[in-house]
Amino acid sequence: MISQAIFPKVVKFLERGLDASSLRNAVLADNLANVDTPGFKRSDVSFEGILEEETQRAGRLGNQEWKPGTVVDNHTSMRQDGNNVDIDAEMTNLAENSIYYNALVRQLTSQFAMLRSAITEGRR
Repeated sequence: MISQAIFPKVVKFLERGLDASSLRNAVLADNLANVDTPGFKRSDVSFEGILEEETQRAGRLGNQEWKPGTVVDNHTSMRQDGNNVDIDAEMTNLAENSIYYNALVRQLTSQFAMLRSAITEGRR
């Protein structure tokens, strides 16, 4: 049977990952939209480090609020006009983020399927 203490923590953890991945998608889309804007600096979403720390603190998972942060890359420049967006890298990041998001959705769906199964079995 699914533990009542663990289920909400896992779901909250997956929700946070989905939120961060959704934000990353918007940031990457903004980078791509500004690929020809002089002086534009690409941004990304920083959440993997926080996610790893939270995973290692499994006992406190779900108790501490954290939010992904947007980080601007001001240290590189791809072109003479100061723009640092590499369209190939951004498209790769977008595809990777899409795979990550879909994996989280599958995990969340699996969690709810297990809960539904436990409820159904409990009624018999």
